[in-house]
Amino acid sequence: MIAVETTQLAELAALLKERVGLHIRPDSYPALKLAVAARLDLLRAATPGAVEYLALLGGPTGDEELRQLLPLVTVGKTSFFRDERQFQALDALLPGFLARASGGGQPLRVWSAGCATGEEPYSIAMCCAQRRLEPEQVELLATDVNPEAVGAAARGLYDARRVRDIPTSLLGEHFDREGDDWRVRTSLRRYLTAIRPHNLVSVGFPAPASGGWDVIFCRNVIIYFDTTTTRRVLEQFHHALAPGGWLFLGYSESLFRLFEGFDLSEVNGAFLYRKPEEGRVRLAAPKPRANVPSSPPAVRHVVFPPPAPRPPSTPPAPATPAGPPRPEAEAEEPLAPQEFLDGAVALFSEGRFGAARALLEHHLEHHGEGLAVRLTLANLYGVLRQYDRARQSYQAALAVEPLSAEAHLFYGIHLLSQADAEGGAQELSRALFLDPDLALAHYYLGRCREAQRDPQRARLAYRNTIEASKRLPGGKRQAFLGYYPDIPEDGAAFARAAEYALAAL
Repeated sequence: MIAVETTQLAELAALLKERVGLHIRPDSYPALKLAVAARLDLLRAATPGAVEYLALLGGPTGDEELRQLLPLVTVGKTSFFRDERQFQALDALLPGFLARASGGGQPLRVWSAGCATGEEPYSIAMCCAQRRLEPEQVELLATDVNPEAVGAAARGLYDARRVRDIPTSLLGEHFDREGDDWRVRTSLRRYLTAIRPHNLVSVGFPAPASGGWDVIFCRNVIIYFDTTTTRRVLEQFHHALAPGGWLFLGYSESLFRLFEGFDLSEVNGAFLYRKPEEGRVRLAAPKPRANVPSSPPAVRHVVFPPPAPRPPSTPPAPATPAGPPRPEAEAEEPLAPQEFLDGAVALFSEGRFGAARALLEHHLEHHGEGLAVRLTLANLYGVLRQYDRARQSYQAALAVEPLSAEAHLFYGIHLLSQADAEGGAQELSRALFLDPDLALAHYYLGRCREAQRDPQRARLAYRNTIEASKRLPGGKRQAFLGYYPDIPEDGAAFARAAEYALAAL
């Protein structure tokens, strides 16, 4: 591996914080080092070392290289059994696949697409082992775009901090102690058919030995793609899955109004996407936003009979957290996040701001962070003139997803409304780094420059608004998360406003 010094990693972390608001702590520097090494391997002829790479990032083409680096930087954010409810859902699915494999049918076919340093596929393997699937009854492929991360996954060696989320009984059963580290045992490694590099943006997708994948894990990956790429990847996932197969995405990743080839299903408190048996697929075309958005997809609440209990030596899975209050007759069916959000939007559009706020706050309290919910609540606080709470909510949204162009965009607009032109310009610049075609961000950046008494940069921002509108007349790549009735989303309207502003300067 090409040498990267700690001081250079600190310099790069500071650059990422300044440019996109991504905070990387020193304990995450090993993951950052893997990401830099992967890029240096690809750029070795022109950029032989870390010093030259940092110079590249600060040069004229630095923005594009930083965009290439970002998905690799986020690869390091992983842990064993990450998102507990999703592993509870997988646990509910496994007895059916065991019955199929034991009856002479196909083995369970799972693809961990974006496996990072291996925590996810090894967690899947432990679930299979606990449900008494044999290695020959499982075809488990682990892939990642970062070859250095793939190498770490293949080695299967983790320090004590990395294994702290593994139950003690499973750690003792599936790992061996090596000094201060823990190594995956061969018996668990046998569940993994292969660990290899793969880029989801490539043309070809891997396929199992026969049929299609039963389960694909691709969590917290597609949020870094633009809409065109996302749709292409989702269409390929749809093709790669067997009829009735399951797609596990991250909790902040929604296919609403983006891709309609899957059915949204709730399994053991987790929301998954399932390919229908008939294999239909339809891309969701972007539509103009009305006062109240179109209906969210229906949610199928899938109930599985309780599986046979695990051996007494293995602690049972934690109980699924209770859902939000529902009418008594429907108490067994929790609301999906999108249903919660649409209920709040309906209240919001009717002027029932207090009720909408209470519903959104309830969701965050009982179901954890959700980017769309947090951004809608931040905007609602602004409408209610609770400006400090709005700022806190935007900052919490960025803590959930620091690489969300939308979160930076609307936080920047909020700061501008509070006469913080400097802070607003910084957030809007970050939004534009992540999505240069956001006409709204260019326009509001021009407003910030005017407030800063900088007419030259204001003119540049307004001209960029007009150019962005020509490239993308709708003003955005897809419907924004959240609800912002007081902020038009039409890029053409902002282009016209920019023309008037240019004429006045």
